Amino acid sequence: MKQMNNRLTVTINAKKIYRRKVLMRFFTVGLLGLLLILSVIYALVFVTNQTGNFTISLDPNLKAEKGIVISPSSDFKKTPLTLKAEALDYMDNISGEWIPDTVTEVEGSHSTNNYLAYTFFVKNNSNDKTDYQAEIVVKSVISGVDEAVRVAVYYNGEKTVYAKRNKVTGLPEADTIPFVSNRLVMTTKRVGIKPDEVDKYTVVIWLEGNDPECIDDILGGEMKMLMQLVEVD
Repeated sequence: MKQMNNRLTVTINAKKIYRRKVLMRFFTVGLLGLLLILSVIYALVFVTNQTGNFTISLDPNLKAEKGIVISPSSDFKKTPLTLKAEALDYMDNISGEWIPDTVTEVEGSHSTNNYLAYTFFVKNNSNDKTDYQAEIVVKSVISGVDEAVRVAVYYNGEKTVYAKRNKVTGLPEADTIPFVSNRLVMTTKRVGIKPDEVDKYTVVIWLEGNDPECIDDILGGEMKMLMQLVEVD
């Protein structure tokens, strides 16, 4: 009888060990799966955070078929498809009058603590006249910060300032052109750029302290924008 009890005990212990091994395998597989998911999420967040608050992109077809290139410098030593402005951790509200007239003289990314600025160049590398369309798109907004944002576009030295309409009156803010829509800041067509001709753009973005929507509610807000050069519709 004692021998039979010993066999029964051994059998029960073996089953417990087997179940424990199975549970450990499931736990290990589950943990690895969770780590994989977290890694993917982290990678996506990391990539998103690295895109900057303002990005310029060129349609690959425009470069391949039309010979249009962009560069952060007037010597066109580098002609990537994407340019990124340095992201700002914090932007205080200012008056647009504080932005110096020399802001267009610095090439590439040249942001300060109070505004984001980027100067880049567009060139026709083909043998024929061609066209392109430039537009600035709002990619994401947090805490309604776009209500007080100003976007100045200097095209070949000519300045135009864009802003959302006054939230109360629906009228354009002073000395600004209204956004085309909530997600489209501006759009323009460049017609007939000649071979080897160069267009110069400077984009400056700031929080306008004189805007009635520049209130405490937008504190901690974020906004990401993309300026894209595409083929004319």
